[in-house]
Amino acid sequence: MSDPLLSPEQAQQLVLQDIPVLGVERVPLFDALGRVLAEGIAARHDNPPQDNSAMDGYALRHADIAGASAGQPVLLEVVEDIPAGYVPRKSVGPGQASRIMTGALVPEGADTVVRVEDTRAEGKKAAVLVPPAVGANIRRRGEDVRAGQEVVPAGSPVTPGALALLASLQRALVPVHRQPVVAILSTGDELVEVDEPLAPGKIVNSNTYGLAALCLANGALPLMLPIARDEEAQIRRAVESALSADFILSSGGVSVGDYDYVKKVLDDLGAQARLWRVAMKPGKPLFFCVLQGKPYFGLPGNPVSSLVSFLQFVRPALRKAAGHLPGTWFLPQVAARLEHDLFNDGDRRQYVRARLRLEEGRLLAAAPQGQGSHQLSSMLGTNGLLLLEAGMRLGAGDEVQAQVFGDL
Repeated sequence: MSDPLLSPEQAQQLVLQDIPVLGVERVPLFDALGRVLAEGIAARHDNPPQDNSAMDGYALRHADIAGASAGQPVLLEVVEDIPAGYVPRKSVGPGQASRIMTGALVPEGADTVVRVEDTRAEGKKAAVLVPPAVGANIRRRGEDVRAGQEVVPAGSPVTPGALALLASLQRALVPVHRQPVVAILSTGDELVEVDEPLAPGKIVNSNTYGLAALCLANGALPLMLPIARDEEAQIRRAVESALSADFILSSGGVSVGDYDYVKKVLDDLGAQARLWRVAMKPGKPLFFCVLQGKPYFGLPGNPVSSLVSFLQFVRPALRKAAGHLPGTWFLPQVAARLEHDLFNDGDRRQYVRARLRLEEGRLLAAAPQGQGSHQLSSMLGTNGLLLLEAGMRLGAGDEVQAQVFGDL
């Protein structure tokens, strides 16, 4: 493919045009955690289903105790104890009260609950010392959710809070988008696995593990394939085996070296190329195509380049496929203040690994030394990427745009 280089935004849009939203499956409620709802969920019943007490105390008629005080308490006959889970058998009449526990149903006739702290027991009667407002301490039927109300819309991620709400609505099975399965393939004669001897001239295959971890962190299921050596037939077999997945990621072999066979194999298999090379650092040699209906990302071989490319292009594609709404596909972007001078004398946008931290309401950014695309240690303790355009020179205290990929 001929160039000029695409901007990162142009490349992102080209990628996302070819990403389908995956189908729907119904899964047990707890298995839905972290997934995206494919359908809106409506309440089958009111929540709370009946009026219930928000406090331990006494359910009574407010008219009976409106003038109560510590000096002139109002004595009420206690007609019943109502623990949580118990259906009241008696209604509350004039001059009466029922002792009630938190969560218990409010009996007929009562319109207010007085906290136990605002009463004292006197034999079989309760003395009310402090009258609350009428209707106090009662959770009303449907106060939280009304029957028929859509409570969790389609496209919502199932967070722990959403899961608890769905449980309260008795949703044992939940319709969610399928999790993307991502085949991950690292290529190169120089690679050895983590449990193999590290001979001269060899490097450890970290890319497969880093990419698999990013897949898991972003709701996808990684399928880690064995290393493919720099031999055309072996790479072809590996790529063909990866077609069982929804996405394919390979690292290495997409540059212009004599032993970079991945692009040739993809061409021979009928891949529809969409882009090759992006105006960014690290991560320039990015190849994207559609191979037999499957999105294929040929990521750079340098480990940091591979991870940064994932965050810019693969992550939004996975989120789209998993049903996330468009406004949530990309990394959050914020403004931060630099703690030191920073410059980019190159001709491409630079994604600088950085530590972002909040101090007195301000977001500060510091970039560690060692920003080479091979220096994995620069990912330790970092949670953001600073966007430095070509030729940009910034001083300490200047504002810089930052993408957030970790906890602040």
